[in-house]
Parts: sequence; structure tokens; C-alpha cells
Amino acid sequence: MIFIEKPIWILSDGYLIFETFSGFLEEIQDFLVTVSEPVIRTTLIHEYILTPYALYAAVTSGIDAKEIIYILETLSKNHLPKIALKMISLCTSLYRKLHLILYKSIYYIYSPENNFLKIVLGDKILKKYKF
Repeated sequence: MIFIEKPIWILSDGYLIFETFSGFLEEIQDFLVTVSEPVIRTTLIHEYILTPYALYAAVTSGIDAKEIIYILETLSKNHLPKIALKMISLCTSLYRKLHLILYKSIYYIYSPENNFLKIVLGDKILKKYKF
């Protein structure tokens, strides 16, 4: 895509400005709603903001940080601000680390990362509970 055709401006404070008069409106809008929260949606311009909760929702939908960054870089008129890259990487890396599973009325803790599980189980507050 050339600069004129790219529909998104990404600001350093996490705001995304989407020009809806460009092509692929529905696909881009679906992606933005998945990874960010809508602020204002007028006829020609939509404004979204990246938030930790929205990024959490994106990760639970199966989109990882690399994919989010790649798509935003592809659609953005400007370079992604470093702070936005750090936020996406940090927020998405914290999710899917610990799973609380209810099985036959008993809760179990599962983590695909053994080191993370050791940290959680070593917590003073959680030690008093039986896992």
C-alpha cells in the first residue's frame, strides 16, 4: 500500500485514527474493534484507543503481538510509535500465563510455563490455599 491508501494514523498515546473512506472498511474495522476500544465513530473518521483490556481480548481471540504489530504497520500511514510497540508487546506477553480450571467442583491451576507456576505458587497469600 502506498501512503495515500493506508487508512490509519497511530499516535504515541495509543489512539488510532481510522479513515473510513479508504478500502476494506469492514475488515479493518473488525480488526480494530478486536485489538482496541472504539472512542468515536463518525461517518468518515473512527477513533480507537489501545488499552490493556482490549489487547487481552485480542489475545484470547487468538491474535498474538506479532500479528497485531504487523497488521498495524501495514495499515499505518506513520511508523508505529515505540511506546505503542512496547505496550502491545508487554500487554500481550502477560496473558495466557495462568489458567484456572474447574473440574468436578475443584479448582486447579495450570500454566504452560513452569517458572511462572512456581512464582505464583510461592506467593505468600496463595500459599494458604490448597492447590
